[in-house]
Amino acid sequence: MSPISFRAFVPESSSSSSLRRRAPGALALALLGGLAACEKPTPPPPPVQAPKDAAPAAPVVPPEVTLLVTGGVGGQLLPVGEGEQLKGGAAEILGQWVAEEKHCPTPLSQGQAECKDPGTLVLSTGDNWNGPAISSFFVGETTSAVMRRLGYAASALGNHELDYGREQFTKNVAIGGFPFLAANLKVKDAALAKDFQVPAFQVFERRGLKVGVVGLASGKTVTAAMAGRADGLELIGYEEALTGAIPQAQSAGADVLVVVADACPSELKPLVEKHADWKLTLVVGGGRCAQPFETAKVGETSIVSISRGLDKYLRAHVTFDPKKPAGQKVTALDTKLIAVPAGAGAPAPDSQTAQIINGFKEQLDQRLGEQIGFTKKGLKQDSKEMVRWITGSMREILGTDAVVINRKGLRQELPAGPITLGSIYSVLPFENSLLITKIKGADLAKELANPEALISGFTAAGKNKFKDSKGKALDPKKEYAVATIEYLYFGGDGFGFEKLDAEPTETGMAWQTPVIDWTKKQGFTEAKPLEKSLPK
Repeated sequence: MSPISFRAFVPESSSSSSLRRRAPGALALALLGGLAACEKPTPPPPPVQAPKDAAPAAPVVPPEVTLLVTGGVGGQLLPVGEGEQLKGGAAEILGQWVAEEKHCPTPLSQGQAECKDPGTLVLSTGDNWNGPAISSFFVGETTSAVMRRLGYAASALGNHELDYGREQFTKNVAIGGFPFLAANLKVKDAALAKDFQVPAFQVFERRGLKVGVVGLASGKTVTAAMAGRADGLELIGYEEALTGAIPQAQSAGADVLVVVADACPSELKPLVEKHADWKLTLVVGGGRCAQPFETAKVGETSIVSISRGLDKYLRAHVTFDPKKPAGQKVTALDTKLIAVPAGAGAPAPDSQTAQIINGFKEQLDQRLGEQIGFTKKGLKQDSKEMVRWITGSMREILGTDAVVINRKGLRQELPAGPITLGSIYSVLPFENSLLITKIKGADLAKELANPEALISGFTAAGKNKFKDSKGKALDPKKEYAVATIEYLYFGGDGFGFEKLDAEPTETGMAWQTPVIDWTKKQGFTEAKPLEKSLPK
């Protein structure tokens, strides 16, 4: 894989002018003659010079700052949808920020924008890199570079930020130029953690207002990480984490406190109700909620939920009184979720961001543009046909009795038209390897009953009962060969494969590989599309 590069941006310089005061000329004194009868007339005073034009006064900086908060970017660099339904995209959201929010699109230096009078602060709730192939194939480097251009100041640590390993995480942070924050992620064993840690908070200054941003990682961050990637780390409770981090941010001079979290806000609302002493101004959660969460107001704290992607953002407009003491300056907060349209009628996309993305897309097309099949109608993300294609192709290539993957692993639909390598990386963006386990039927039935399971080789036949592909009931005493992914094997989404087989067969195969191989082998064309010959 060739290295990803991105442009360096030159900061603007500013100049100042000073006013000079001019003293009036001295008045000439009348000279008295020696003889009273021969007085000489007093000479006229020298003409008074008009003062030079004074430099115009510097404009008054308005006492207001706008926070621009997105959900996890999720690699959504390009618009999504079709036709009039097209929305989002990195160049599109930056074009809207510049046109409507007066955002300064420059990279940051130590959290500060290198431009005149920056009045915006851009934040993310975490989970930024996994998603379409333009991000996942380049292990998040492309998204990091684009987020740098957009001027992100900080992000909460999402539970998928470590999916490409700690070394790649560190590299992506350097490319992006902004910190990841997690007050609840602690080092439990320094020897295992190997110096890996992220800050709990950071304070940013905009127009004289100091904004303290506290991050919270998802409660799944340690358990969801692949084996070895969260070694030496542990999570503490949200309440304990905030109780420790908030006073520290206040001591660092924060005038306003904001929490960004890879968590559903419904998990945080009871804590805000309990702790008026925290004096939080804004809490934004980007984690998936089991039930829809409406924007809430608890005392002076606004609590907002925002979904993943760049099709919308939160505008949080803060007005403040710079004369008031630290921590008491905020006078009002107005929040609104703003849609990001794309195409006709939308603000012009930022040309430099579009150029960066197009460069990445050209690289991706060269590598993943190979057509390996065709679908006439496409497959919806959560459809039975999608599950049959992905899990069925894995089972046929691996030759196992069953395949079990997780529902959240499928992240995109398959659009109608040519199927390319990039199509498959967009559907299966995560870095996962396949393992083959040997499991007794009685134990397998419990794994198949997990509500997150997507299955090939067995179908439900009543409560906790299953039949195989030939219609035979699952035998509780028989040993079955079951393929799964590394994430589930080590306990992700509540699966227990590791406890059932301590020595699985490691295929060394990425989970995209059997899908690619099977699809190529079938030779799908427009006359013989994928949906007509899905695996059994």
